Amino acid sequence: RGHTVVWHSQLPNWVTNGNFTRDEAIAIMRDHIHTLVGRYRGRIWAWDVVNEAIADGSTALRTNSFWFQKIGPDYVKLAFQFAREADPDAILSLNDYN
Repeated sequence: RGHTVVWHSQLPNWVTNGNFTRDEAIAIMRDHIHTLVGRYRGRIWAWDVVNEAIADGSTALRTNSFWFQKIGPDYVKLAFQFAREADPDAILSLNDYN
């Protein structure tokens, strides 16, 4: 099982400090997902595609993440779309707690 592909907590400084447009952020996420999931296509059977997307103590999306702020709430849907493109046969999950 692969954990985790998209997470607000683990991003390189060049991403979090960059002044990216929405389209550029989508391209960064797409390239990352296609590279990571595509590299292990057929070898990792399941992926936690998005990790901790829900705000602590809430039922709403975490709004203080890079992905939410740059792309908007549809970043979750896009992450799953890109993961499916990279490995059509993998089981895809959203991982969260509480």
